[in-house]
Amino acid sequence: MLSRAQIILLQKAKREAGLDDSDYRDALQAVAGVRSSKDAALSDRDLDLLLSYFEAIYWRAVDTGTVQRSGSPTAVFRQRGFWASRNPSQQTSRDRFLKTSIEEEVSSLESALAALGFGADYCEAIRARAVEGRRDPRSQLIYRAALRRTLASKQKAVPA
Repeated sequence: MLSRAQIILLQKAKREAGLDDSDYRDALQAVAGVRSSKDAALSDRDLDLLLSYFEAIYWRAVDTGTVQRSGSPTAVFRQRGFWASRNPSQQTSRDRFLKTSIEEEVSSLESALAALGFGADYCEAIRARAVEGRRDPRSQLIYRAALRRTLASKQKAVPA
C-alpha cells in the first residue's frame, strides 16, 4: 500500500501529465491492475512504473506542444527520463529489505526443522511442493509460510 506522500506524488504527476480522471484510472488499471491509488495491492514498484508511464505521456505532450513544460523546481517531471531510469533493477529499497528479512527467517525456520531431525532434503521437498515451479517474487513468501506450518505441526507432534 502506498503512503499518503506517495499518493500525493502520483496525483501531482497526473495533473502535470494532463490526464483526466478516466484516463488516470485506465492507466492505473493498465499498469498496476488497480482502479484506485489507495488500493492495498499497489506497491512501490507499481508507483515507479506509473510515474514512468506518466512521464512518457508528459514529455510526449510537451514535444507536441499540447502541454507546456513546467519550470517549477517542485515539478514531478523536471528532467526527461528521470522516472524511467530511476529503478532499472525493478526492485525498491523496501523490496530489498523484505527479501533479506524473509531469507533470514527462512534460514531460521530451516534450522529449527533440522534441530527436530528434518534435514535439507525435507526442506527442499517442502519448497518444491509449496512453490510448484513459480518464478515470481512471492515464491519465497509461500515457502516461508509452508515452513512455518510444517514447523508448528512438527513441534506439536514432538512431546516437550
